[in-house]
Amino acid sequence: MTKYIVAHDFGTSGNKATLFTTEGKCLGSITVPYPTDYSNVVWAEQKGEDWWKAFCESTKVLLKDVDNKDVLCVNFDGHYPGCHCIDKDGKELYPAMIWQDMRAEAEAKEISDKTQDCNFGWRQDGLLNSVCTLPKLMWVRKHMPEIYEKTYKVLACPNDYIILKLTGKYAIDHTNAESTGFYDPAIQDWSDRILEAAGMSRDVLPEIHKMTDIIGEVPEKYAEETGLAAGTKVIMGCGDGPASSIGAGNIDPGDAYISGGSSAWVSGVGPGGKQLGGTSQTAGSSFSWLKNEICKIEQQMAEESGGKKTVYDIINEEIASAPVGSNGVLFLPHLMGERAPRWNPKAKGSFLGITLANTRADLLRAVVEGIALNLNCILTEIRQEIEVNELIMIGGLAKGDIVRQIFADVMNAKIIKLKHMDEVASMGTAVIGGIAMGIFENERAVKKFHEVEAISEPNPEAHEVYKKIIPLFDKAYYCQVDLFEDMAALKL
Repeated sequence: MTKYIVAHDFGTSGNKATLFTTEGKCLGSITVPYPTDYSNVVWAEQKGEDWWKAFCESTKVLLKDVDNKDVLCVNFDGHYPGCHCIDKDGKELYPAMIWQDMRAEAEAKEISDKTQDCNFGWRQDGLLNSVCTLPKLMWVRKHMPEIYEKTYKVLACPNDYIILKLTGKYAIDHTNAESTGFYDPAIQDWSDRILEAAGMSRDVLPEIHKMTDIIGEVPEKYAEETGLAAGTKVIMGCGDGPASSIGAGNIDPGDAYISGGSSAWVSGVGPGGKQLGGTSQTAGSSFSWLKNEICKIEQQMAEESGGKKTVYDIINEEIASAPVGSNGVLFLPHLMGERAPRWNPKAKGSFLGITLANTRADLLRAVVEGIALNLNCILTEIRQEIEVNELIMIGGLAKGDIVRQIFADVMNAKIIKLKHMDEVASMGTAVIGGIAMGIFENERAVKKFHEVEAISEPNPEAHEVYKKIIPLFDKAYYCQVDLFEDMAALKL
């Protein structure tokens, strides 16, 4: 009898529920969107109840044609880190400040100055990143004291909220815990030193679990609402980054992959299993911005095609028509500050080098080249420790042939596209669930989920062009750093 695993991937724009057999076959997925409130330039908030509604709706639709009693477990991955203040009754006190939210820059500097001896957490040059939970919670304490006083626990990921709803437990896995700023990986626990410096008690933090821990069971009261059978095992899960790494087969030294979603990252495995890489804040979002704000004409053309072409098909055709290097146009994809490799919340996006000779296609191609060049900065650091000649590429950016080719040419590496690449994070989540249930021995079980669909080989001539552009791209950022500071201070 066929048995199933339900994997939930809580992305920035919505929740994707995917159904897998225990043999690794993907039977389908359902995505339910939820809104993000960008009410301030550097604010980004989501509501826990929107996550819960998306979870319930997607699960019920996903399981409508199967016996839910054959579902062995439900597991999760999600965007992180965030700051979600919860009261003693398990109710959210304020919307979750998600990973895109960078309002806590001052608080990040404050706690960094107090903890120079703590060389761990999401830090760059000793500075804790403002996306982390800790500076966000400090911001709440300073600016919303009434919320802070009522906060019983702070959660960091949508997974944690769904688990709380299903099981009543305040829990977090080690991967998400490490992103909070409170966690010391050397002891794999909350840091008393950090807590002391922040003036906070560990009582406000959830209990840390392994991603493979069975955290509870679906209660009878939520069976009908969720579509899951009462008693279905609930697995802890992890952040979307680690889930994607497992799903992409990023397991052994030398493995590497690119994820191109709302954010985008490059990740590799170094000697001894060391995780290498970094995340670009708005790489994938830059492409979405391109579609939504610049490509109105292409959207109309897609509508008029009667379904023969999507807007992305048309955009990609235009990108392919422009030459390598976009006729001298550079694009910096820092539309909401930047994480790796710049770690600058004040960074802005920009087009440089535009002349009257440039075309619309040049600008469109420059956006994709800018994303690839930015991620190549991260890959360059990875290559200091391991040789990388090929990368699996997942996420929306991987769908376009010309996009993958640009990445291959910029990075001088083979780019591999998997079938069901949109479900790669979910594959990792399913494997974690299977390990928890004793079905799979280890993460290498993901190989049975993989099927190569396309390979983009690097073009040597194109790479030679990009070798000349790479130092200019770096220079374009650094020559604007002072300008970013001035623009951030500007009051209009």
